[in-house]
Amino acid sequence: MPSQNDLRSIDEIPLPYQSIFSQYPCFNVVQSAVLDQALNTVSPIKALCQERLVDWHKKLSCFGVNCISVTSDNDEVDPRALLQYNIIISTPEKWDVLTRRWKENNKLIDAVSLFLIDEVHLLNADSRGSTLEVIVSRMKTARGSYLFNGNAKGIRFIALSATIPNIEDIAEWMGQSEPAKYFQFSEEVRPVKLNKIVLGYNFNPQVQSVFKFDMSLSYKISGLISKHSEGKPTLIFCNTRKSVEMTANHLVKNLQIRLSHEQKEILMKISQNIADVKLRQNIVHGIAFHHAGLIPNTRHTIEESFKTGQIPVLVTTSTLAMGVNLPAHLVIVKCTKCYSDGGYKDYDEVSIFQMIGRAGRSQFDTSATVLILTSLQDKIKYEQMLSCSQIIESNLHKHLTEHLNAEVVLRTITDLEVAMRWLSSTFLYVRARKSPEKYKLPAGLSKDKIDKKLLEMCQIDLNKLVATGMIRMNQAIEVTPTVIGEIMAKYYVAFETMKLFTQVNSIPLYTVR
Repeated sequence: MPSQNDLRSIDEIPLPYQSIFSQYPCFNVVQSAVLDQALNTVSPIKALCQERLVDWHKKLSCFGVNCISVTSDNDEVDPRALLQYNIIISTPEKWDVLTRRWKENNKLIDAVSLFLIDEVHLLNADSRGSTLEVIVSRMKTARGSYLFNGNAKGIRFIALSATIPNIEDIAEWMGQSEPAKYFQFSEEVRPVKLNKIVLGYNFNPQVQSVFKFDMSLSYKISGLISKHSEGKPTLIFCNTRKSVEMTANHLVKNLQIRLSHEQKEILMKISQNIADVKLRQNIVHGIAFHHAGLIPNTRHTIEESFKTGQIPVLVTTSTLAMGVNLPAHLVIVKCTKCYSDGGYKDYDEVSIFQMIGRAGRSQFDTSATVLILTSLQDKIKYEQMLSCSQIIESNLHKHLTEHLNAEVVLRTITDLEVAMRWLSSTFLYVRARKSPEKYKLPAGLSKDKIDKKLLEMCQIDLNKLVATGMIRMNQAIEVTPTVIGEIMAKYYVAFETMKLFTQVNSIPLYTVR
């Protein structure tokens, strides 16, 4: 890894593109280390796709580089029309939809020469991780197919993350005949040093609801801001709109912000453009709140006012971290439980790192602070997460039935032997060989025996699909899709749900009332 004395010059990249980096004297430590590999040899979240689209269009359009964002908002996208773009920014789910029909859209897949995966630690996510895993394996499989006219040109994969302790496993998975080259950097290379603190508080779920625990944390916030903000911008993430407004109101009453006469005049002027009465009253005290319940013009005003430092404290929902880049000196995650699908659950790792990623204003700060407020029971969990000591695991085995069916429909998998070859291209295969017990396989097995167990796992799930009419299997263990299986793959129906549909379909109509 290069030191500060080994930083690479902007002059080392082709002349036309030097203007993109003209505001910097040289590349930073990370950029300098990867420059040769990156120069000479997919965004995980919909809002980030849009953010990258705006930024890259501004920087690259003058060079004739056309970008497009393809997410769930683009329901009727024509894959053939994408061929006119140089950069396609997509989510794993949307790329899965497009490439589930890659035999029909082979020109699009053939045109891809670089597959960039942002936030590759998303592999750890329970459901989304398996989708990311299969699209990478599918791209590797598709580019090796005879359908591409004998084109021997390989596809380059670049994966990025701030949080992978077992990076060598990712390199092994993404490589072909040998592991991919990887670079690992310490916290020391951060342009803004980040102080990460997890604070645990008493919480007994038997006698206290998450809502009441969240309310109790409101009384901690003002003291924490006074101690850690250093009078600089503070961003507080809450799990619901109600919590956002309650926290902001509490801070108005309990946090003393020293405002100059000029600051007060600016805040008064900002408040006059705000329709929401509660928000208008809070702003004059230097505290604002932000959530999807506000009208777009109000949200934009708040975002710009905080970004320019006019509003000292902003309380918002966690969704802000996914779509708007608002850096702060102090970031507080108030409660690690979020409300989803009618109940509370823990924030996933991606959400946590999106929130803490807002800490640090490179143009203003040399350091920043993140505070995670959680229960005593969960304190160690989040400390391990922030220290990047949590091993990235595969989640494909939890959704293997659905993904096997999709690959059979694609004809990527045609028999049990091919199924095993496909499985050996996955991250699950890499991790199961190293930690079989994580995947409900016996410990102490040889690699050959682990392979045999994985083959059995494949066969069991294929048999489930056969038994429910999703696929057909002959005596030679060759598999072909059925209409039901094609519907399941096309519309992303879960296996158990599709099984219920087939059972309902078999009920005589006269029994349905």
